Amino acid sequence: MTGGRGAEGNGSGGSGGEAGYPAQDGYAAEAPDRDLSAAEQQPTPGAGAHPEAEGAAAGAGEPDQARPDSDQQSAAWKPSSALGWVFLPFVVVWRFLFPKKPRPFIVELPFLVVFALFLAFLIKTFLVQAFFIPSGSMQNTLAIGDRVLVNRASVWLGGQPQRGQVVVFQDPGGWLLPDETSTSGNWLTKTLTFVGVLPQDNGDLIKRVIGVGGDHVVCCNAQGQITVNGAPLDETYLFPGDQAQSGPDGTFDITVPQGRLWVMGDHRGVSEDSRAHQGLNGGTIPVSAVVGRADVIIWPISHWGTLPVPNTFKQTGLSALSAPGGIPAAATVGALPVALLRRRRKLRKLARKVDPAHQ
Repeated sequence: MTGGRGAEGNGSGGSGGEAGYPAQDGYAAEAPDRDLSAAEQQPTPGAGAHPEAEGAAAGAGEPDQARPDSDQQSAAWKPSSALGWVFLPFVVVWRFLFPKKPRPFIVELPFLVVFALFLAFLIKTFLVQAFFIPSGSMQNTLAIGDRVLVNRASVWLGGQPQRGQVVVFQDPGGWLLPDETSTSGNWLTKTLTFVGVLPQDNGDLIKRVIGVGGDHVVCCNAQGQITVNGAPLDETYLFPGDQAQSGPDGTFDITVPQGRLWVMGDHRGVSEDSRAHQGLNGGTIPVSAVVGRADVIIWPISHWGTLPVPNTFKQTGLSALSAPGGIPAAATVGALPVALLRRRRKLRKLARKVDPAHQ
């Protein structure tokens, strides 16, 4: 027979191997696996596909992964303790004022204005405050129209007014007439004054402290000087031409009660101070009425300067200890703790000597 090796597929006329595939190099070609070829013909994910289609396919599974992150961020904002809830408003305000991503300046401007006004209010309430001088009762130390900075921190920290200091205090009652309390109907002026941007003039008074609690203040001695606990004051700060007793209520003799102050203006001829109100609590004012100590003149520029305590108030004889009986009483009080300590030490030594004798 002609036709070659049928099963081997070596001839041209035979059935060239299984399924009729032609033979090559004397060997029959194997038939491809139908199942495998079907799987190879299916396109694999991303193979030959458009990149956008790949991104869409990959993004289909992202929401399930993003949810835990968002849950973690929301959980981070929820405090886990009572203390955390207390500090939460401060954290919110801080992140609002100082965001991680900068905002446009137009958006930031209102926040900056509000923050500046709030800061000015805190400074005016707890640190320093500007006041306007409306009268001449403190000339020439302070002129009409001057602006002074008043130290309020000294009051908040428990400091007590001292002799010679210029202090601002509220009307203790009956010192000012109703028309002497100036108030403006302009809401903008009221707001700026309230937060401390504008100087305040709501009827407060400003005078110099002459006597504190326990002082014996007298006007005047043979030389026409005010004496405090017997020590004369050299008042070089008085208005030119004024004397210590100038004014309709010039002379007085008073012992200042504890917790109160005797105050006077430097322009004695026009100042209605403690002398003019002796019918109200002896003319003294409570320490609690003091707003603060005036330290600096800030306006006008030509009047810039500080308001130090005059040297006459620094003399040693001015203290209440110089009064009769003051030094012996202070010495007794100071020596009492020392005497008690020495007595206690002697008792301990005596007890140590007695113990060995009993043993």
